[in-house]
Amino acid sequence: MITSEKIRELRLLDRYLELLRLEVDELGVKPTELRHLIGRIGEFYCALTVDGSLAIQTNQPGFDVLSPAGRRISVKTTAQSSGFVAISKSTEGEADDLMVVRYKDGALSTIYYGPINVATANARFYQPSGNYELDLTKAEKLAQAQFEQPSASSSRGDEPAA
Repeated sequence: MITSEKIRELRLLDRYLELLRLEVDELGVKPTELRHLIGRIGEFYCALTVDGSLAIQTNQPGFDVLSPAGRRISVKTTAQSSGFVAISKSTEGEADDLMVVRYKDGALSTIYYGPINVATANARFYQPSGNYELDLTKAEKLAQAQFEQPSASSSRGDEPAA
């Protein structure tokens, strides 16, 4: 596994962000057209944020990052200001938590970090694709609601509040 320490040591997040900026600023590519690159950057960002490790294989079904406490985190990264992120119903049970990351104006921020079941319970299910669709505005509201409630998990390490 690639640990957050290794990501810091190799400056992987910085290098990927430089490549993304080159694509956007110099080549005129819209960030929304660089989904694969933005997705990988989001995984590095998540691993650094939780001090975790990347999953053993890229595109491993269900989760992308393993937290120090062993929680499996699915990472969804977007450059959209509105819309939704898709969460596959078939792999939902493979992750404990969900982190939704936004790339905007050259920076990354966390929109939502919490239990995946809370996110899917607040998403719509789209039958043709077999995916839940979590609206970005709803994800932000879920994150805000977590901060407003006292967290019983604060003494348990890196597990997000439910």
